[in-house]
Amino acid sequence: MASDAAKSESDSAGKAEDTTKTTEELQSLRLIRDRRSIREFTGERIPDEHIEMILEAARHAPSPENMLMIRFIVIRDDKEAKEFLADIAQEMAQTAFGGAPFELTSGRNWFINDPYRAAVYARLRDGELFRYPEKSDAVIIVCASEAWHDAGYLYPNELFGSVVAGMAVQNMWLTATELGYGCGYEALICSDPRHAELVRDKLGIPPIWTPLTAFCIGKRISPRALGPSRAPLEGLMYEERWGYPYKRLAFRKEEK
Repeated sequence: MASDAAKSESDSAGKAEDTTKTTEELQSLRLIRDRRSIREFTGERIPDEHIEMILEAARHAPSPENMLMIRFIVIRDDKEAKEFLADIAQEMAQTAFGGAPFELTSGRNWFINDPYRAAVYARLRDGELFRYPEKSDAVIIVCASEAWHDAGYLYPNELFGSVVAGMAVQNMWLTATELGYGCGYEALICSDPRHAELVRDKLGIPPIWTPLTAFCIGKRISPRALGPSRAPLEGLMYEERWGYPYKRLAFRKEEK
């Protein structure tokens, strides 16, 4: 019996050790931390095999009841379409950020060194910062539908289609990051319904499908070495009930 207890204790310790080791070595966590929004691309061509690997990742995103209420338009060779999307993004950026005070954006972009922060702000206000679809190798228009299925009730995009599309984008983003490419989520092209209609007409998207974003992939001009800090777990998570901050394991051990 003593031998069995010792073996059980040893197995438990081994499982805990394996769990810790696995957590430290998780490739997915490393990629999540390495991922950055990139908005400057060289315009170079990415191998077709790599683009297909990225698209495969999107195909495996989950969707409710496997209804697959998402579709993708992969634009690589149509430069005119890329410029069209860049024009829309710049116009929308001018509307969204053109009147924002410098102090507001400056506070959000604290991680950019002072000599460059004003220049970034200028590109933000005139929208030039958001023209990156025209320089990316692949622009993937992500579409969702709340009507393309045989369910007896609607699956609204804001609760289902957009969520499925977001998971597909994240899959593509992490795969592209592992392959060494940069990605940018260009939501400005569809944030105004009138622009979304222009995109729909330009690309022949049927009425029941809604374009959500242009996900851009390309070779980075330079790596984005530093990103904004993230809030600690205690700043985002509650435990069991709203208002009870989540405590990290390290803090719980200190209390014992």
